[in-house]
Amino acid sequence: MACEVKSFGNILDFRKVQEYFGLGHDANWLNAVNYAMSPTGETIALAQGEKLAFLSTCWDSRSNENTYALSWCGELENTNQIVTSLLCLPMTHLVRSTDVDWTCVAVGLTSGMVLFYTDAGVKLFSQCCQEDTVIGIKLLSPPRHSEADALLYIIYKSCMCFINGQDILPILANCRHNMQRGALERSGFPTADVVPFHKYKFERQRETILNDAAIVTNQRPSSYDFIVQQSISHGYFAKLQTTPARSSQVLAAGAEPYLGFFEAEEGYKTVSIGEVAKDVIGMAYKNLLGGLFRRSPEESPAEQLPPMPRKEAPMRTRCHLYDGKRDGLSLIIAPGGKLAAVTDNLDRVMLVDTQQAIVLRVWKGYRDAQCAFVPVKERSVRGIKTHHRKSLFLVIYAPRLGCLDIWALQNGPKVAAFTVCKSGQLIYNNHSPLGTPGGHSRKAPVINHCLFLDAIDSSLKEVIIPFHYALSETNSQTSRDIEMLRQLRNQLRALAHSGEDRQQQIAAIAKLAGKLETLEVRQQCLEMLLKSKRLQPELFQSIVNAFAESKEQKPADEAAQEFQYQIGNYKRLTDLYLTLSNYQQPSSDSISHIELLELSDADLVTINQLVILLDTDSEQSAPPREVSFQLQASHNVEEFVAYLSIFNIDAPDGVTLLADKLDKYGSVSNDLFGQYFARGMCLEQFKQWATAVCLPSKDLLTLIIYFWLDKPFNYANCDEVVEDMSRIAAMVRTICELAGEHINDYAYNAISPWWQQVRELLLESKQFAGLLVAIVCKTVATQLWRNRREGSCDESATEEEERWETISHDEAQWGLLIGKLEDVSVLGAILSRPKICRDPVGAELIYEAPDCSLKNILSGGKGIVTELAAKWLNNSRIHPSLIVEFTPPENETDDEQPAKAKPKTKEKTKPTEQQVEEPEESEELEPEPGKPCEPLEPVLERLALLRAHFPFSLESGVLLSVMAWQHMVHWSKQLASLQHMRAALLCLAQFRQADWALKHGICCMVWQATLKYPLQATAKLMQKVGRLPVDKMCHQDLDMSAGLVPDFLELCLEFLVHFSESLEHDKRELRFEQALTEGQLPVQFLALQQHNALPELLQLHTQLCGVLHFIATFQLRVPRPLTTLFDALSNQALLADINKELPYELPPPDLVLQQKRTQFLCSTVAATMDLIREDLEQLYILDHVFYMAKICALADSWKLDKLPILRKQVVELYAFGYDAEAQVLLHDISDNEELGRLLLEIAGRRLNLYADGSQTAFLKIASVGHELLAYLDNLKEPLTEQSIGINANSPDEIDIGALDKLLAHAYKCLSKRESRQLIIAAQMYNAVRILQS
Repeated sequence: MACEVKSFGNILDFRKVQEYFGLGHDANWLNAVNYAMSPTGETIALAQGEKLAFLSTCWDSRSNENTYALSWCGELENTNQIVTSLLCLPMTHLVRSTDVDWTCVAVGLTSGMVLFYTDAGVKLFSQCCQEDTVIGIKLLSPPRHSEADALLYIIYKSCMCFINGQDILPILANCRHNMQRGALERSGFPTADVVPFHKYKFERQRETILNDAAIVTNQRPSSYDFIVQQSISHGYFAKLQTTPARSSQVLAAGAEPYLGFFEAEEGYKTVSIGEVAKDVIGMAYKNLLGGLFRRSPEESPAEQLPPMPRKEAPMRTRCHLYDGKRDGLSLIIAPGGKLAAVTDNLDRVMLVDTQQAIVLRVWKGYRDAQCAFVPVKERSVRGIKTHHRKSLFLVIYAPRLGCLDIWALQNGPKVAAFTVCKSGQLIYNNHSPLGTPGGHSRKAPVINHCLFLDAIDSSLKEVIIPFHYALSETNSQTSRDIEMLRQLRNQLRALAHSGEDRQQQIAAIAKLAGKLETLEVRQQCLEMLLKSKRLQPELFQSIVNAFAESKEQKPADEAAQEFQYQIGNYKRLTDLYLTLSNYQQPSSDSISHIELLELSDADLVTINQLVILLDTDSEQSAPPREVSFQLQASHNVEEFVAYLSIFNIDAPDGVTLLADKLDKYGSVSNDLFGQYFARGMCLEQFKQWATAVCLPSKDLLTLIIYFWLDKPFNYANCDEVVEDMSRIAAMVRTICELAGEHINDYAYNAISPWWQQVRELLLESKQFAGLLVAIVCKTVATQLWRNRREGSCDESATEEEERWETISHDEAQWGLLIGKLEDVSVLGAILSRPKICRDPVGAELIYEAPDCSLKNILSGGKGIVTELAAKWLNNSRIHPSLIVEFTPPENETDDEQPAKAKPKTKEKTKPTEQQVEEPEESEELEPEPGKPCEPLEPVLERLALLRAHFPFSLESGVLLSVMAWQHMVHWSKQLASLQHMRAALLCLAQFRQADWALKHGICCMVWQATLKYPLQATAKLMQKVGRLPVDKMCHQDLDMSAGLVPDFLELCLEFLVHFSESLEHDKRELRFEQALTEGQLPVQFLALQQHNALPELLQLHTQLCGVLHFIATFQLRVPRPLTTLFDALSNQALLADINKELPYELPPPDLVLQQKRTQFLCSTVAATMDLIREDLEQLYILDHVFYMAKICALADSWKLDKLPILRKQVVELYAFGYDAEAQVLLHDISDNEELGRLLLEIAGRRLNLYADGSQTAFLKIASVGHELLAYLDNLKEPLTEQSIGINANSPDEIDIGALDKLLAHAYKCLSKRESRQLIIAAQMYNAVRILQS
């Protein structure tokens, strides 16, 4: 990479500024103006006479470069003043930050005044330090990782004024803050009218002319240099200080002297540690003597402190450099302050060592030169070791020549020269933003040290110098390669996608890569390419070829030799990839003739079965299979990088597959062999390609197998499958030929290592593809082994042995593998496609197609098949009753199962095929006369096929238990989804009695895992509230709304009913298929391991659920229902495990508790009356009857007398006017005085309501007797707890005939024991008779 002058920014209003200054006619107008630029690149300041113009960066969507626009232009307040110098100061926040907040522009005038403006042109502050022309304003920034303060200094003809950065920064920030607020007076920071400053005067012995000056450093010099300077200055016998005072070294350029070296001492002394120790020892000695001789220590005379720094002090001259004809014009200081460049009137540029005051180098022929130092760091690249060195270059601009020269320091040659315009200006900045702490740990802002202001095209240009130009030829090789690597990376980013330009760019990139010489950079380039998002095979091939062509004949070391091995392997891999990916269909003569594979009838039946199961919907027209293998315009970058990543390329003799990249084999092989299989195969060419790539035959066979395993199964019939299997078989034979004859060199009773590796590979195959590959490999292996046997010279076999078919041990292994793969293939083919039944019921669970590889099924535990099938059935939403078989599976032993499973599978398969192909020949599908033919449920058909392969794992009891468990687990995660709980209860209701052991066990698990704690939380909440809680409380404690709580409790009651009825069960044993191995314990096994629940605790929880259900359903108010309706021991037992023995016995309820329970049930009976509805002439009373049955069941569980409950029901029916229903129930209860009293009260209230509507009726009632009238008046009083009201509101609702029957039954009940109210009943009966007449 070479040096370059790169565009940095574009100035939009450059011509406008030129016209504003009145210099539009002058091409070299920049020589007549003062200019300055912010070191961080935000602002450019220009001034001419009394006029100012500020340019600021702005965003331009059309360009990626910095764009500068005119932000403000104006004149000084005093137009008689002239601007002589400018300085842009980027300002950071007062807090520790490196972000530039704004830019301050310092303006020096002929009067000595210094003005401070914002970048928006607002004047902030002004101060005059010396009434003289300001030559320059500069800023000395502290070194990085230093706690020193910045120093702003103003240069006059006779002196320099120093201002500390910490003094000027708060004042400027406060003024800007007040300006933004619009305040007239300063506030916030305490400010003064004058910023503190120090003035240092130059010693003028002759007619000295000062043109420029700069502070080299303000750090303390070394002790030796300080002693030498003191000796020279004060003589041999002078008394010297042991510690040097802090001073600023100043370098001045001008005439008489040409160069002057000065020191501006700050005027205070730093005490050394030795002086402090000496004073402490002396003080201790004096105190000790005073204590011994009873004398007080002598008071030391007061130490005379050195005078405070004066406002004005002379600078001490260090040395001068006189040259009578030479005048120093400008002076710039290099970063670090150790070097300086001085221009003079004799067309010379001098390089000065500021520490030793020595002129190091002189350049001639640069008239009116402008200089700038450019520091360059050695760039590091990840993976390449560098020393992080730094270098310094000097840039000299000669306006008269229009050239820009770059020199390496200190004795280096000219490294580059550029032709630029003659009217430009070189901008140099060597200060950091003001306010940035030197010791800050954050990344410092980027400083633009050297920029070129081009007046021709109104732009800013940046000088780019690579680090390796500062080194010798030997040392610069790595740095040059690093720069070339960066350039190569940039070209990769700009690489086009297609077209002729792309090919030219690839050639240029390859040429650039071939120039890389160092091994580390080449390795880094290779790593960068493999990680690039724009890597294409053609590009990678060209770069690898460039590396291979430019490599050395004899590697210098082992690392270089390994890199050559890698390049060779990458080259062969890339060639193979491009050859196969760009494979075109050859001529008919070149295409290899492929014979169809000979398969057995059993294999054909299995393949046909898979085609039927995996047949896609006819509505979706599938595109031709060749479309998936069409060559794209450009290769997929990710596929090519993945292809390279699966190989080990470090071996010298070839490449091998990496075992840890197994997950990428399928996608890589599909991308690699897709074109080759789709467009006709030429096996002879394939042999040549496989040999050239140096890939082992076993790895090549692995990729071919993964190509088939990853290929989608899109076939319309069995013939297409056999055709593709024949192609794979031909490829497998070809690879076996490449491997050699040793793969068949094994005895008939031994196992082939070659094919054993294939079988282990197929164990991890997913679903059905592994079965087809196993059939292909078995057929090829058998043919190869038998061909080898027939070609042998062994003729010892007798005729009797030839009659028997010889089956090798390896073939037996294939048979076992294919049998297992057949079962797993059917399982995977069915479970891979979720199916909804025709009449869905219940809730649907989220279903994801499972991984049905043979390895996963065989190692997933004995319950893996049941679990996967249960998920599939739950997703189908089939009614659980349909999956219950009529007869249990045959009593087979595990040893007999493999022998019987095959015939059963075939029996199930044949009807399935006949249903698809020849439905008219199936006897099972023949409809009965007079009935239409209904197609079978597809879900049940597939379930029957699965049961043929897995009879024990798919028994109805096992399936129902797992299905119920899955629904309840899903409900436990979302308690508001009660439909899943209903689906689980529907599964529990379908258990056969023989499976009640499973049902009881799964109920125990469901109770402990999902149902116990929500029910306890509900009970606790209702115990606290005494009624159904509000929505907010239910959502907070139960994660469901208040409206769902009654349904939840009702479902809990139903669950407890199923739980209780399964207590009496027989012993149940589980059986599993022999192929399934031990692993995670299945759910059904855990269910049978559960202890039986205690009947007492089941009954107690049922009672609790009943109580909570009544309270929630009928909005009853029962204060603290748990402690009111249950004793203390029962409350304690409710918290215990349901299947663990209690350490105590539950006591029988006392009379008080029985009375409370009876009252609760009676209030529940009264609440059930709201469930009775009357619509025209029909009465809906079934809901009331349903809940009355529940109330009576709870009363029986509590062993209560049901007479008060039934009496309450009858009375409430009469009170609501349902006399006919009440009369039916009267026969079930005995007549007593309490019933008569209540019925008489109801009759009296009806009579009162009837009398209110007619004066005549009231007079007739009053004529019967005063006792009746007094009783009726008492009934008009407000209701009490013992009284009962009626539901009628108008006299028209009263039926006198029904009232007559009611009074007759009330009189009958009261006459049993001659009650006091018998007379009132008689009088009321007479009154009704009078009203009827």
